[in-house]
Amino acid sequence: MGIPKVKLAWVEERKRRATVCQRRMKELIQMAEELTIVCDMSACLVFYNRNNGKLVAWPSLEEAQSLIDCYNALPETERNMNADDEESSFIKTITKEIEKKLELSRKAVEELKMDNLMLQIKNGSRMIADLSQTEIEKLKSYASKKIAYYDRELRKQHPNTSGNEPFLEDDDGEMKTYEGESSESDGADNP
Repeated sequence: MGIPKVKLAWVEERKRRATVCQRRMKELIQMAEELTIVCDMSACLVFYNRNNGKLVAWPSLEEAQSLIDCYNALPETERNMNADDEESSFIKTITKEIEKKLELSRKAVEELKMDNLMLQIKNGSRMIADLSQTEIEKLKSYASKKIAYYDRELRKQHPNTSGNEPFLEDDDGEMKTYEGESSESDGADNP
């Protein structure tokens, strides 16, 4: 069972407020000290009580000032490199998710374009000779990826075949057509 959640509210009684402040400061200092030991890092804490003008620094005022000076000496880019507040962390996470979805959408659109181009070539509405060099390169790349994908899928279904043995040829070297299949493809299937 965890520590019960304390309702945060202004402590009106001055003596009780001072006691709560001392206890909480002591707890924070203890946690900071443990963090420096466990993570082998430097840390400092500075507390300023605006009611009495008292400044408390841990581990000491000189060490805290030295650490703050080291931080201020860093270039602006390094200072902000690891500064992650909750909002920017959330935004970064959402941005990465959207970028992944965008990349998947771009790939899907590119695949649809290549499927459409292959269908146009098959139907005769476009000729290979009419394609631009970019379209030919994209088509070659897409076709080789599809062939590799289907080759892997066939090897999964027929693991006892060697790498050089054709899957769909009979003894005469002719392509086999199995019941319910045709020898012609209806375009590239989605992997």
